[in-house]
Amino acid sequence: MGFKDRIFAVVDLETTGSSYKNGDRIIQIGITFVQHNTILQEYDFKVNPGKKIPLMIEQLTGISNADVKDSPYFEDIAEYVFNLLEECVFVAHNIGFDYRFLSQSFSDAGLQELIIPGMDTVELTKILYPTLDSYRLSDLSRHFELTHLNIHDAAGDARATAELLLQLKEKAVSLPLVTLEKLNQLSNQTQRNNADFFAMCLEMSREQRAPLSPDIHIANGLAVRKVTSLNEQTDYRAKEMYNTEKLWQDIVSNSSFQSREGQSDMMTQIEMFLNNKDESAFAIEAPAGFGKTLAYVVPAILRADPKNKVIIATSTLLLQEQLETVMIGLQKTLPFHVAFATLSSRKHLISLDKVEKTDIAELRGTEALVMMSVFVWLTETETGNLSELSASHRMGTLLDTLTYDFEENDSRDKERHLDYFTHHQKKAKEASILITNHAYLSHHFEDIKCYSPDGALTLIVDEAHRLASIYKDKEKVSFPLSAVKRKVLKFSNVVRDYREHLEQNAKIAFPHYELINLEFAMDQVIHTLAELEVQLAAQVRETQESVKEGHYLEGEFIDSAWFRRFSRKLLLHFEELKLMEARFMELEFTDKENPFTRRLSGFLETMETRMSEFHAIQSNDFYSYYSLKVNHKGDSKTFNLEKSHWDIGEKLQKEIKMTFEQTLYISATLLLEEHSHYFSRKIGLDNIHAITYTSQFEDQDKKIDVFIPTDIGAVTKMDHHEWLNMLTKFVFELVSHSEKKILVLFNSNKVLEEVLIRLRNRNDKEKKAIEFLAQGFSGSQRRVHRRFLEAEQAVLLGSGSYWEGVDFPDQPVEVLVMTRLPFDPPDTPENRAIEAYYREVGGANAFRNESLPKMIMRLIQGMGRISRNPADKGIVYCLDTRLVHSPYAKQITANLPSGIKVHETNFEELFS
Repeated sequence: MGFKDRIFAVVDLETTGSSYKNGDRIIQIGITFVQHNTILQEYDFKVNPGKKIPLMIEQLTGISNADVKDSPYFEDIAEYVFNLLEECVFVAHNIGFDYRFLSQSFSDAGLQELIIPGMDTVELTKILYPTLDSYRLSDLSRHFELTHLNIHDAAGDARATAELLLQLKEKAVSLPLVTLEKLNQLSNQTQRNNADFFAMCLEMSREQRAPLSPDIHIANGLAVRKVTSLNEQTDYRAKEMYNTEKLWQDIVSNSSFQSREGQSDMMTQIEMFLNNKDESAFAIEAPAGFGKTLAYVVPAILRADPKNKVIIATSTLLLQEQLETVMIGLQKTLPFHVAFATLSSRKHLISLDKVEKTDIAELRGTEALVMMSVFVWLTETETGNLSELSASHRMGTLLDTLTYDFEENDSRDKERHLDYFTHHQKKAKEASILITNHAYLSHHFEDIKCYSPDGALTLIVDEAHRLASIYKDKEKVSFPLSAVKRKVLKFSNVVRDYREHLEQNAKIAFPHYELINLEFAMDQVIHTLAELEVQLAAQVRETQESVKEGHYLEGEFIDSAWFRRFSRKLLLHFEELKLMEARFMELEFTDKENPFTRRLSGFLETMETRMSEFHAIQSNDFYSYYSLKVNHKGDSKTFNLEKSHWDIGEKLQKEIKMTFEQTLYISATLLLEEHSHYFSRKIGLDNIHAITYTSQFEDQDKKIDVFIPTDIGAVTKMDHHEWLNMLTKFVFELVSHSEKKILVLFNSNKVLEEVLIRLRNRNDKEKKAIEFLAQGFSGSQRRVHRRFLEAEQAVLLGSGSYWEGVDFPDQPVEVLVMTRLPFDPPDTPENRAIEAYYREVGGANAFRNESLPKMIMRLIQGMGRISRNPADKGIVYCLDTRLVHSPYAKQITANLPSGIKVHETNFEELFS
C-alpha cells in the first residue's frame, strides 16, 4: 500500500505530567483516523491514571479525579488501542511527546513498544507556513478556523490536528513542482517520517499536473512569487478638493475609525505647519490614547506625492508594523489612491542569487529545515523581507548568509524583477509616503535623499523622544580587540600551513620569504594586541566595576603616552602586514584565483575595516567617552573597546536639515515643563515651536489611580534577595486577586528573569494554572504581544522597550506594576561621562539636567501603556516610594499627565 493510501491515526494525549519515568500517567487518549481527504472515525478514551490528578492539570484539561474514577486503567484498554494503531501512520502535534509516552505505556502494559511510522505536524507547519507568529495548536486552530471546541481536551486536540494535517497536505500539493522537489531533497533532515509526507505530496502533485499559478515565476530552479509595483495614480483634482478636516470626516463616516477629542485640532495644526514653508521644525506633545497616529497620517496623505514624499519614522519594528496596518486600513477608505512603502536595510532582504548558489546537499539539521521554509516562503513573499519569517526560523546563521552584502544587488541582469532590493528601491521611489524606523533613518539619510532627489522631503518622527538615543547607537564605534587577535592568530596558522604545503611540493626547495615575513608581521600584530589586553585587564582589576554596561575609561587613558605609543606600533605592524601581502601578490608564481590568495585578500579587507575602526576610536570628540566591554568565558576574558557619545544632538540635526525641508516631532513625552529644554537639546535644536495637548481625562474624574505601598521601605536600601521576594509576593498576590491583564515593568532583565523563576516555582508549588508571559522567555516580541492581547487574563513581565516602545492600542493594559522608577544605573559609562562633563563645566547638576528628565519621560511613557481611551480606567502600582518621598518627588508628580491621582496605602490594603 502506498503512503498516500495509508490510514493516518492522529493522536493526542492528556497526562498527569510530562515525565512517564517520574510516574506521570495518561488520563485521556484522543484518536482521529484520516484516509485520503476524509476523517473516518474518532475515539475518546478517559483513563484512570491510578493516582491523583494535580490541580494544575485539572485546571488545564478540565478533567478531575471524579471524571476518571470509574474509567478503565490503561492496562485494560492497552491492547485495544494498540490494535487500532497497528498498520497506521502515527501523527501528532509535537510527536516527540505523544509517541514516546504512549510507547512507554504500551511497554509497561506488557505490549511491544511502538514501531509504526510517525509524522509531526509542528515541524510540517513550520515548513509550509513559515510566517506564522505561533505554532501552538490553539493558535493554529484560530488561524485556520479548525474545529477545536475544547482546547487541552485530547479528543478535541486530535480532531483539530487531523484537520490541520489535511490543510498541510493540500498546501504542499499546491506548491510549484520545483519547490516540492527541493523540499524532498532536504526532507531527509526532518524528523521521523515527515520525509514520506513530502514524497507523497510530490507524487500527488505529479499525478494532478495542475497548471502553474500565473503569480509564480520560475528561473534557475527557483519558484518565486512575482512582485508587483503600482504607480500612484492619484486624481490630483480630487485630492485638491480636500483639506484635512473634510478628508477626516469622510474617513470616519466610511470606516470604523473614530474621532477623539482634540484629534481634529491636532490635524489642523499639523496641516498649517506643513503648508508653512518658512517653518522647518515643529513639536507636538500629546498623551497616550489621544489618536496621534491618525492625527499626523491624514495631513501627511494630503501633503505627500511621489516627488515630495513624507517619511514617517517610529521607534521600533513592532510600531512600524502597526503603522503599516493603519495605512492599509486607510487606503480602503480614501476617496483617492495613495501609495506607501516601507524602508528596510538590504541586510533584511533575501538575495535570490545567494539562494541559488547555496549547496543544499551540505545543509544539516535546523539549517535544512529553515531552507525548506525559505523555498516555500519565496512562493508567497512580495518583499523578500526576512522579518516576515517567524522568529523560530531566524535562529542560527543560515539566513545571514542569504542576505545582500553591503553594496550588492543580484547578478541577474535579465531578470531584475526578481531582485528584491531593486524592487524595494523602485517601490519606494514610486510611493508618496515612506514608513520606517529610527534605526533605519539614523543609518540611511543619504539613501533616503536618493528616493526623491528633486523633491522636497518631509520627516515625521513618531516616538520622537527615542530618536536621539537610537541615533547615538549608530554613532558608536567599536574595536573588538580580542576577536581581532583571534582572527589574526587563526589566519597566521593558515599562512604557515600554506607555506609548508608549497615547500613540501616544490620541485626545487627554496624559502618563501614573503610568506615568512607575512607570518612575522602577523605575530607582531598579535603580540601588540596581547599587550593591550594586559593593560586593559589591569584597568578592570583596579576599578572592580560591574561589567554589564562596561568599564568607564577615563579620557587620560586614551590620551596617555603609553596608549599613543601602542597605537603607533599597532598601525605600523598593520602597514607591514599589508606590504608583505602586496609583495606576495606580485610574485610570478602567485595564482590570483587560488583559494588561499582569495582568502588572504578577504582577510586584509577585514583588517582594513578593523583598523579604520581603531582610527575612529582615537579621535576624541567633545561629547565622546570610552568604555571597555569584558566578556568572561571560563577563565579567559575577551575585550571590546568602544567610543560612544552621550550628546549627539548637533550632528543629528545637521543630517536632518541636510535631508528634509520640514520635520515634525511627535510623542507623549517631549516637553516636561521646566525640563522643556531637555528634548530640544537632545535633538540639537535651540528653539522649537511646540504645542502640548493635555490628557482627555483632564475634566473628568480620575482615570488612572497610582497606588504606592507605605510599608515596604526604600527600594534603594533593600537587600537584593529581600527585594526579589517582595516583588514575587506582590505580583503573585496581585494575580491571585485580579482577573485583569497585568503588565509588570522592570529596569533589569536579570531581575525580570529571577522574579519569573520565583513566580513559576510558586505557581507550581501552589498548583495554580497562571500563565506568566515574559519578554525574552516566551517567544518573539511579536508573539508575546499577540498572546497578551488575545488572552482574557494575562500577566506579562517586560523591560526596556515595554516602558516606551510597545503599544497596546486595541486592548488596554488594565493593571500596570512598576517595580521601581526607571532611572538608568548611575555607574554606567555614559552616566560617568555625563558626571565628568558637568563637573568640568561647573554650574549645573547632571542629575537634574540629565538623569531626572530622562527618567520622567520614561515613567510617563510607561504609564501610557494603560488607559487608551476615555472608557478605560487604569490602575498603576508603583513599588518605589521615591515617587512621593524623595527630594525630587514634587518635580515628578508635577509632570505627570492630568487625570492621574497618587495614593499611599499599606501593602495588604493595595489589593482591596
